[in-house]
Amino acid sequence: MSEVMVVMRREFLERVRSRSFVISTLVFPLFMAGMFALAARGGSGGGEHRIAMVDQAPAGVGQMVEQALTHPDAKSEDGNTYVVERIARPLDQVHASLVQRVAKKEIDGWLYLPPDLVRTSQADYRARNVANFNVLSDLRRATSRGVQAARLRESGIAPAQVAALVRPVELTTMQVTEQGEKGGSAVSRFFLSYIVGFLMYMMILFYGMNVLRSVLEEKTNKISEVIVSSMKASHLMLGKIVGVCAVALLQVAIWAALTAAVGMRGNTLAARFHVPPETFDVLHVPATAVAGLVGFFVLGFLLYSAVYAALGAAVNSEQEAQQFQMLAILPLIVPIMFVGRIVGDPLGQTATVLGLIPFTAPVTMAIRLATTTIPPLQIAASLALLVVTVWAVAWVAGKIYRVGILSTGKRPTLAELGQWLRAA
Repeated sequence: MSEVMVVMRREFLERVRSRSFVISTLVFPLFMAGMFALAARGGSGGGEHRIAMVDQAPAGVGQMVEQALTHPDAKSEDGNTYVVERIARPLDQVHASLVQRVAKKEIDGWLYLPPDLVRTSQADYRARNVANFNVLSDLRRATSRGVQAARLRESGIAPAQVAALVRPVELTTMQVTEQGEKGGSAVSRFFLSYIVGFLMYMMILFYGMNVLRSVLEEKTNKISEVIVSSMKASHLMLGKIVGVCAVALLQVAIWAALTAAVGMRGNTLAARFHVPPETFDVLHVPATAVAGLVGFFVLGFLLYSAVYAALGAAVNSEQEAQQFQMLAILPLIVPIMFVGRIVGDPLGQTATVLGLIPFTAPVTMAIRLATTTIPPLQIAASLALLVVTVWAVAWVAGKIYRVGILSTGKRPTLAELGQWLRAA
């Protein structure tokens, strides 16, 4: 075991003393703070949109749509505001000029309210960018409000009553846990879950590739032949993986300490940067969730590092390794692809299944733990399956590593890998 400790100490000190470790440790908190500030300001990336509205709709609808878009209280959640230019002439008379104005960027687009809008509920929007879903949502909501007001007015209800009836509802959010209600808007909660999941993905991927490059470098420089002559290859692999894992944990611990310090000064920062104080409440993650995050991180790191170590021992160059890296990380990408569904329904079927699959569990469970309270039985089942899989993958990786670290020449085939497993 002392051999493992020697290798682990060497890997740990070599990486902690490197410039890249210091830089990445400092840069990530700044990146995370920027993301939280963006989320807390409720999408401050929005801007002013100049819309020409060709109003052929029945009287009152256009006014209602314009009011819904330009009223001071009508600012959308992502910060979009609107300047509306109403045009009473038919569309075919102004169509060409509108196209030119959009092309010259005098306006961002035009909204056409046809004469039969109230009956068909069909309006048209043309713009340079029709992929901005927030703008489309704002236009759809405003147009719907105008049509609804016209229909209610036709039924004999007074305009003031119509305005009161169609007034939108402001929804505040508060998460309920075993400790009671916790603050934090839906946007800030989403960003916290996304950052935790993405951090888990990046840490496993980044440090796993460090293990691969370290193994490959020692193999190509023949250093491994010298080392293995004085110690077991399996001890070399274990010491290397545990040492790199300790570096990753140290970096995460530093980030966690900085996050805790930010959370303790939440009120001061909220007043300084003009963000809702409850935004910082999402940083108060329960101790049980923190323990779960650490457990899934360590097991996930050991799982993928064993795969990377075996891959580094089996190939002869970084070019060859790159051909197989995508296959190795594919399971890790799956939770990132489903992050919206996992955050939206952390107790749903998709999140539960991905949380039980060992190769997707580290990232999936990290997102779920940051989003809501997970049933303890699911956490225990996921950890148990992950432990068994880590043991099985490490056993196979150790056998491949034992033979591959001393093998040179052409890349081994699957049949040859099978022979290595039987021979080791």
